[in-house]
This record gives sequence, C-alpha cells and structure tokens, in this order.
Amino acid sequence: RRNEGRAGRARCSNNSYSHFTELFTATTTNSRPTKMPPSRKRAAQPSAADGTAEEAKRYRSAIDEMADECVCSITQELPVDPVTAEDGRIYERDAIASWIETRQRGGQPLRSPATNEAMGTKLVPSVQARNAIKRMVESGAITGAKADAWKARIEGEKKVAELRQKAEAGDVLAMKDLGFAYRDALHGLKKDDPLSYFWFKKAAELDHPTSLAQCGHALLFGRDGVAKDTARGLLTIGYAAAKGSAAACNLLAVCHKRGLAGLTADEHEISRWYSKMSVSPVRDVTENAREQAAEWLREHPMVIEE
Repeated sequence: RRNEGRAGRARCSNNSYSHFTELFTATTTNSRPTKMPPSRKRAAQPSAADGTAEEAKRYRSAIDEMADECVCSITQELPVDPVTAEDGRIYERDAIASWIETRQRGGQPLRSPATNEAMGTKLVPSVQARNAIKRMVESGAITGAKADAWKARIEGEKKVAELRQKAEAGDVLAMKDLGFAYRDALHGLKKDDPLSYFWFKKAAELDHPTSLAQCGHALLFGRDGVAKDTARGLLTIGYAAAKGSAAACNLLAVCHKRGLAGLTADEHEISRWYSKMSVSPVRDVTENAREQAAEWLREHPMVIEE
C-alpha cells in the first residue's frame, strides 16, 4: 500500500509537471496557443492625451475670461494703470478720468461706459489687476494684439521715465526728446502742448538749435499753450537759424513766401533762407520741406545769383 501511494503521488507530480511545461512552452515559443473564445469589445477609454487637451482648453477659456474682465471698456485695451470705478469695472485711469471730466463739463449725467447705469466719480487704483495682467502677459498666457499693445505701452513708460531722469539731470537732448514726445504723443504719452513747450524751452535756454526753432514757432503763432508774441518769436527763430537749425531757416522762408508774421513776400529772401536751409548743419526738417525748397531754388535760379 505504501508503494502504491508513492507511485500515485509520483504520477500526479509528473502530470502536474507536464501540464506546467506545456503552458510555459505555449507562452514562450512560437507554438500556437489554445484558441480562446472571442472577447467582447470594450468601449474606447479616454487617453491621457485627450484629458490633457481638455484641461488645456479649460485653462485657455479661463485665461481668456480673465483677460476680457481686465480690458478697459473705453480703450478696448489692457490697462497699464488700471483703476476700479464705482460700477465695479476696470478702466485705464486716463481714459475713465477723461470720460468723467468730459461729461461733467458738458453737464451730462454720469453713467457707466460699460453698463450705462448711474455711477459716481470715485476711482480706486487696482494693483491686483495690474499685477495679474503683468504676470499673464509676461508668461505668454495672454498673446496677440492686446498683449503687444500693453508691452509697447510699458516700454513707452520706461522710455519716458529714462528721458525725464536724464532731462532733470541737465541732458539737453533728453529735454528736446521730451518736448517732441509730448507734442506728438509718443511713447504712450497723451498730447500735452504746455509740457511740450516747457521741455523745449528748457533746451532752448541751453541754446539747442531745434528747441529754439520750436519755441520760436510757438511764440510766432501762439501755439502749444503759449501766448502769441511775434517780435520775440522772430528773434528766437532768427537765433535758431544762426545756430544752424534747418527748421528755423525753412520757417523764415515760408513766412516770406506767405507774408506771415508781418514779413513781406520777397523772392530774394525766400531763396536766401532756402539756400541756408540746404546747408544747415542741424537737419531738423522733413523730407517734404527739403523737396519744396529744392523745387523753389530750381525755379528761381536768377534770384539765387543776385
């Protein structure tokens, strides 16, 4: 009996070993495994890429909504100096302040530019909005025309700050550049004729030719917030021309041509000043003015020879 038990256990062991060997061989060689019944098709599961794309879409939508909330309703741009008005909306400070001033001056009821609801005049600096806009633009979360315009205005602010620092330290060229910046609304500045004249006058007091010509022009015709003073204007322009300003020479030629500032039409004087303009060392006139001067001198050769 003991021998029969041992033989039975041996046969079971051998059978188990054989079965294991067959399974192992079927899964590790090129032999054909036993056919399995066809499995049911599973529904397609969303991939990780699909989830990432959906998450990015939601993120972009949220960023766009935040950017839209920050856009000034008046300028339709991202504000550089944002304030919150009493209607709870964010605006560019200069834009909303000008909007309020215009309606008060005209006696119009004050209403929100965004909702048309009645509102007050209180404006509160929105530091959080400014910081949020800065982070979103600089990180690339906000792109396109609005972001580019915001960056340009920020660069303009830096440029103006740099010019003002130099001008206040006595740099005559910076004074002149600030004069043109306020005159022509450059670097994101608003046009401001009195400030333009202020900086031109500062540079003119240091005998800067172009600034002298600009001050003379303002005095001659009563422009840039300056009271008209013809005599002083002509003296200033004449001094600018003597210092080499082509713009001053051009202005004197035009005054003679059109009989302005009490000057009579005189072909000889016109040609004389146009000739001086063509050789002036300070080339502060436009190409169009140069072409007009050249055309005049071609048409009046005899006057030049006299």
